[in-house]
Amino acid sequence: MSFTALRRLTTLSSHIRPTTRTFSTTHTAKLGSSLSTNIAMSNEVKSLVDKTIADNKVVVFSKSYCPYCKKAKSYLAEDTSDIAILELDERDDGSAIQAYLKELNGQGTVPHVYINKEFIGGSSDLLKLSHQQVKQRIAA
Repeated sequence: MSFTALRRLTTLSSHIRPTTRTFSTTHTAKLGSSLSTNIAMSNEVKSLVDKTIADNKVVVFSKSYCPYCKKAKSYLAEDTSDIAILELDERDDGSAIQAYLKELNGQGTVPHVYINKEFIGGSSDLLKLSHQQVKQRIAA
């Protein structure tokens, strides 16, 4: 190491002071803050998703441009016309819904297919079921 580089390092090190930082593990959401908005949005999203799954025999959380979503919706349409479809890309809260769905079942991609409140999976999981099996699950 050259003398100039050593001198620079010595000068820099004299300006650096060790600091101790404490991090709080609790967050207080103040009304109107982005944190409180996220909590409120999160509760609204959870409510919407849970209610949609509970109130409908068949639910597909989808994106309108997704070929796998189109395939899943088409497959289900052969067995029932009573399908609740939420197009996440057409909703302001679509990303939050998808994040909550990932929390629920660990799948981060769409589609999310539910039949009688049971998470079936994505398109490939749905297509593993015969039409007869889908009809049986809907009727259960």
